Amino acid sequence: MYKLLTFVFALLFAMVSHGQAPYGVYERGYIHLKDGVVIKGRYLYSNDLEKLRVVSGRNTWIFNTSEVELVTSQRPARQYAPDPEFNEGFIQPSRWFSLSEIGVLAGNPDNSQSAPLSVGTSLNYTFWNNLSAGAGVGVEFLKETYLPLSANLLYRLRDTRFSPYAVLQAGYQVPAENSRTLYYNIVPESVYSSVIWPGPMPINQSALKAKGGFLLNPAVGFISQSRTGYGFTFAVGYRFHRLRYSGDNEYNLDVDFNRLSVKFGLIIN
Repeated sequence: MYKLLTFVFALLFAMVSHGQAPYGVYERGYIHLKDGVVIKGRYLYSNDLEKLRVVSGRNTWIFNTSEVELVTSQRPARQYAPDPEFNEGFIQPSRWFSLSEIGVLAGNPDNSQSAPLSVGTSLNYTFWNNLSAGAGVGVEFLKETYLPLSANLLYRLRDTRFSPYAVLQAGYQVPAENSRTLYYNIVPESVYSSVIWPGPMPINQSALKAKGGFLLNPAVGFISQSRTGYGFTFAVGYRFHRLRYSGDNEYNLDVDFNRLSVKFGLIIN
């Protein structure tokens, strides 16, 4: 019985000793180092306050207090969760980042190509938690070539290095070349039948002028962020844009596009 009690007390002492150093009790928080790294874990100062021991998962570090910027109990804004493959804890990216995308606008080929190419890049700033805003420019090869000027809102669902996200893009398509769209000025049958015309009904063919038009593109996808400041995205969404054309005699034509947008992207922090 005495041996059993001795064993139980020894086991309890070992369990307590594992969670705290001989000179105190660990506290939990976020350790901000002066080189920009932020580690989430348990920490404990030495008796002389010259050293700081940090335990995160199975990793343990001992830092000089001169290497530590500050220690907080609140989670910092914009952090990535630690990856088991690396021993560097949290990585805090810049609030500024660029997103460059390439993809297609797939849909019914009746009003244009079946899957015209779409390329674009934007500069974004994270202004609140996981919500960022930005502006960008691109090029799209529709029936004519257009330069979309757009603003966008992007929201990450999590702070982890792999996260789903949602984005809303809106803007205006600026034509970059002359229109390839034609229209036919047909003489009404009532006019044609009221006069004597030697030959078939006349048809005048004229080129329309491209005026551009607004666009709207909500999408969802995922972000895979690396520890080196680069990341990759994949998004699928719905693209609507209306292109306006004008011709002679105050003739106007609106062409609506309803497409599936499929895009791959590169993030640089």
